[in-house]
Amino acid sequence: MKQFKQLISMAACSIVMSLSATSVYAAYPEKPIKIVVPYSAGGSSDLMARMIGDFLSKEIGQPIVVENRAGAGSMIGTAFVAESAPDGYTMLLADVPFTIVPSLYAGRIKYNAKNDFAPIALLGTSPMYLFIHPAFAGKTPQELAKLAKQSPGTITIGSGGNGSFTHMMAELFMRETNTKLVHVPYKGAAAAIQDLAGGQLNVSFTSMPSAAAFYQAGKIVPIATSSPERHPDTPNVPTLKESGFEGMTIQSWWGLMIPAKTPKDIQVKLNEAMSKVLKEPVIKERMSRLGVEVAKQTDSQTLQRFLEQDFARWNTLIREANISLN
Repeated sequence: MKQFKQLISMAACSIVMSLSATSVYAAYPEKPIKIVVPYSAGGSSDLMARMIGDFLSKEIGQPIVVENRAGAGSMIGTAFVAESAPDGYTMLLADVPFTIVPSLYAGRIKYNAKNDFAPIALLGTSPMYLFIHPAFAGKTPQELAKLAKQSPGTITIGSGGNGSFTHMMAELFMRETNTKLVHVPYKGAAAAIQDLAGGQLNVSFTSMPSAAAFYQAGKIVPIATSSPERHPDTPNVPTLKESGFEGMTIQSWWGLMIPAKTPKDIQVKLNEAMSKVLKEPVIKERMSRLGVEVAKQTDSQTLQRFLEQDFARWNTLIREANISLN
């Protein structure tokens, strides 16, 4: 009889605890939610976080606070979110460097990018463009590769810095074409494009928003894009896939992440809210101004596929190209 009473008591406690947890999740969110951007204010990730934050706030009924935690190539802000309480009140605005950094700094980062985070939603994608100076002789990717093979180590390619996405694109191009270009790192993609326009560089990868002013002025010329198909804004610019470099079909992406141990109910609630936000026509129009296409599939599994693909791609490239930031 005593054992029976103990079993009944334990069952009752279990039911109470379950109902209590359910009510907590049902009430979520009860206070402001923070979106951490691991970069300085003013960049594309910061602008995107603030843009979606306004609409997400209306959707969930709580303020969204965007907090910039820049430094160490995005590692400071990312580590902060990884170490935050898994309660649904701290999220990360992640982009491509999220998948590059672990291979560049293996053993030296304070978080595990694959295990410490859960994907919430893919927000949008954007292609990279291969630009040349108008006076450069290689007017197509094939001609660029041919010239590089004829005169190895003479063609300069700029990037936004060692370990940046644009640096990885340059290294990937060299691997795909079996060529050797002279990598010139800058403190940001804008500085690289400025020197490309001034004739101090031959070629450079970057996004169209970063290059728009110089492109529209005719000071730089796009000869290829990394998108799966030709971009509607630049229909005359072929894809790298069309040019014979299928391994360079790569999209820049942005997504929302959250600490991995956050309850599934909260993850689902956030994904559902973000999916509604991304269907707003004004969001699509504003993202388009940033050169970003709103994701067609916003489920967490789609973002997870981007992550897995990029983790594998950049890890292989960094290992094979023996890229080191020491």
